[in-house]
Amino acid sequence: MAISRSDSTSLGLISGLSLAAHAIKSNALDGAGSQWRALKQDKLFCIFLAGSTASFAGLAAREYLQLRAQRAEERRLALLRQGTAAAHDSKTAGKKKKQRVDTGKDFWKQLVFLLRIAVPSASGRGAQLLAAQFFLLVMRTLISVKTAKLSVYYLTTAMSKGSWTHWTRWLSNFAAWTVMGTTVNTGLKYFESLIALEVRDKVTKHAHAKYLGNSNKFYRAALMQRGALDNVDQRIVADIEAWSANVAQLYGHSFKPILEFSMSLYEASKELGYARPVALFATQTLFTIFMRTAVPSLGAMVVKEQALEGSFRHAHSRLVGHAEEVAFLQGAPTERKILDENLKTLTGAKGWHNLMRARNSIAEQFAKFQGIFIGGVFVHIPFLVRNNLGEAERIASFRSTEELMLKCGSNFVELILLGKSLNELSGYTQRIHELLTALEDCSGERERAGAGAQEGGSRAQQIVFTGLCVDTPEPDGTSRTLLKDLDLQMVAGKNVLVTGPNGCGKTSLFRVLAGLWPPAAGTVLCPQSELMWLPQRPYLVMGTLRDQVAYPMLLGYSKLHDRAILECLEMVGLTKLVEADVGLDLTQMEWNDVLSGGERQRIGFARLYFHKPLFAVLDEATSAINPDEEHRLYEKVQSLGTTVFSIAHRLELRKFHQWELRIEGDGSGKWELEPL
Repeated sequence: MAISRSDSTSLGLISGLSLAAHAIKSNALDGAGSQWRALKQDKLFCIFLAGSTASFAGLAAREYLQLRAQRAEERRLALLRQGTAAAHDSKTAGKKKKQRVDTGKDFWKQLVFLLRIAVPSASGRGAQLLAAQFFLLVMRTLISVKTAKLSVYYLTTAMSKGSWTHWTRWLSNFAAWTVMGTTVNTGLKYFESLIALEVRDKVTKHAHAKYLGNSNKFYRAALMQRGALDNVDQRIVADIEAWSANVAQLYGHSFKPILEFSMSLYEASKELGYARPVALFATQTLFTIFMRTAVPSLGAMVVKEQALEGSFRHAHSRLVGHAEEVAFLQGAPTERKILDENLKTLTGAKGWHNLMRARNSIAEQFAKFQGIFIGGVFVHIPFLVRNNLGEAERIASFRSTEELMLKCGSNFVELILLGKSLNELSGYTQRIHELLTALEDCSGERERAGAGAQEGGSRAQQIVFTGLCVDTPEPDGTSRTLLKDLDLQMVAGKNVLVTGPNGCGKTSLFRVLAGLWPPAAGTVLCPQSELMWLPQRPYLVMGTLRDQVAYPMLLGYSKLHDRAILECLEMVGLTKLVEADVGLDLTQMEWNDVLSGGERQRIGFARLYFHKPLFAVLDEATSAINPDEEHRLYEKVQSLGTTVFSIAHRLELRKFHQWELRIEGDGSGKWELEPL
């Protein structure tokens, strides 16, 4: 039966498939037999086939059994922990609801929210990078579709006819494609990396602005864990980086297949018509939807893995922060056990997720290969029944059309499987959205508190507590009263000493004064801009020696205030730190490792002398300094006209204060204010 080109394009799907079914039925035994004979003749292939199959199946089964046992043990321990903390869990159950991660309406809202932060305007750098990437994507698609068809056609014709003319055309086409393709692909990778960096820069800076903005949100989020956030540092550093890379990649890898699919389909339809491709892709869509129901959610895996990564990093950070205490107590074996347990939990979760991803990969690979199989059937039939073509023309036309359909099919599968990329992206999106939302809540908490520390004017001369109540949370979810109905007016020049047993609420009172804790009741009025804190362990910033004195000013290598800084260091007896050849430019990797406890406290006083605030809160600020030097430091504070609010256990310091606020610490919130 001779069928022309125009007849072959209109050959019905049913009739074409019936021809294919008849051919399969007639030659099925021959097809199976040929495969068996080929296997018997290639023993090396059979050996590696058996070895690879046994290796994959055996190792995967062993991993499955081991990880299943580990997960069962983890669930048992989790149930024990829940049982011992049932009361606390009942109080906090609302904060720990397990959230489902998907690519539904919430995900798109969160994604749009973050993209508006990443690309705030149509004229900004981010938008310009996206526009440049768009032109390169279109160019690569044009090169890929147009050049592939010509290249295959010229080469096939040259080989079948032995034509040097067609071979030269192929060579010219391939050379031009190489130059253009190399340039465009390099540009695409470069712009993708730039987009990822730009997105990360914008979102991270936005997170920094929220995290380190007003109201001490970083304190509430990181230390007090407001918003139920775990490992804030992990979310800002690692999650935003991964999200940015995913977004940049998704833009290029989703836009490209859409263009290539459309253009390849248009070119292939000239030989096949539209009925076959439409039927092919409808079949592919149904099959992929069916397979997707059998694969797990990648978004939930990402959320859990990142949380465990954060916990593992936090465990290492704690060891660095408490290295000296651990060393004194010879706790290295115990810390190693803790770190190994964290690592075991992390690797166990990732190992289990890898098995789940293997299921996902099987479904994806099967979808791709069955797409090639079904696509081959749809493409082969018209050329098998077309008898009005010469052998060379038939081969050349078939190969060019097949190449287009392979591109079309692979791009279509890539589009369908974008759900996997979106699902993984949704995990990072949810974690970052949770971070930014929680930081907003931390800000709202400060605003709702209303009764926290408030500015009392640019040069307010007093600190006023009115009906102040301070509570501290207990492990069982209740709270314990530390202070009740405190009324105190602290005026300039009248120093107050706060005393009481350990845990009575002395430092908690200062936290409320700083606005770090909201009071249970009452109000605080104080000049925040004229108030400075000296804790027992002063904070030492990453920077030069002059930065340690000038903090929170960061002077770097500016010598503008060097005379005043040197005077402050001399007053506290730390001129020995100023090296002759370096001076105040001296920089240490970690100042806490260089200075002793007493030297760190002297730095705190040098900082106080440099800034000369109206009020200073001294929380055991001289505990590591000998009494003689302690008196000299306090006398200098008084000579500067700074009024102090002190916590101290040494009775000798009473002579520097006019009032003593004694807190009972018995849970009743009682206090007494007596003149000294």
